[in-house]
Amino acid sequence: MTKNPSSPSQSRGRPVDAAAQELQKQKLMAAAFQLLNDKSYKSITIREIAELADTKSAMISYYFGNKSGLFVAMLKNEIKDMPQLLVAVKNADNPIKCFIEQFLQLATKNSAIIRFIHDEVLNQRSPLNDEFLNTMPKAISVFLPLLVEQEIQQGNFRRDLNAKYAAFTLMGMIMSPFVIEPIREQVWHISKQELAQPAWAEHIYQLFITGCK
Repeated sequence: MTKNPSSPSQSRGRPVDAAAQELQKQKLMAAAFQLLNDKSYKSITIREIAELADTKSAMISYYFGNKSGLFVAMLKNEIKDMPQLLVAVKNADNPIKCFIEQFLQLATKNSAIIRFIHDEVLNQRSPLNDEFLNTMPKAISVFLPLLVEQEIQQGNFRRDLNAKYAAFTLMGMIMSPFVIEPIREQVWHISKQELAQPAWAEHIYQLFITGCK
């Protein structure tokens, strides 16, 4: 007996059309991202992701190999616009301040991913670790010191400043409030919404350039 093409069992399986397959992959990555807002990586199951994406668990294996492969793909998808963002920062009137503003926005939007990276990626050797370190962090480790060096050459920062150390310090100032989220919120009572405000970006900018001048 021939199955109805629109039957639920077939519609939740692998689509034949390439565009539909890409849409299904995007839905799986979006589901993984959404679940990270409420749960840890280890507690998220393949079944939960598939149900939220309205597909079958087997599709995760088919498209991504396994759960780890899905989260690697999700990380890459979330930072796919990074090259364009860095170009925009470089061309800004005040590149350092623009960098701070842009990365605070990214961190606020992706605080669940930052927690995931800290808890599950950076604290253990895994494919996730290698994939993440070789993408955004490596690109920033090249880009940001050059931005600081440019400020030194233009006479805006002091000549004896170590550009690499300064760049690393700036990343710490931007990212640490998101990494220590429970302490920030429960002890210091600083909300994520406050970190998204222009006043916080200005606060970091003034502290950083004061130390660099």
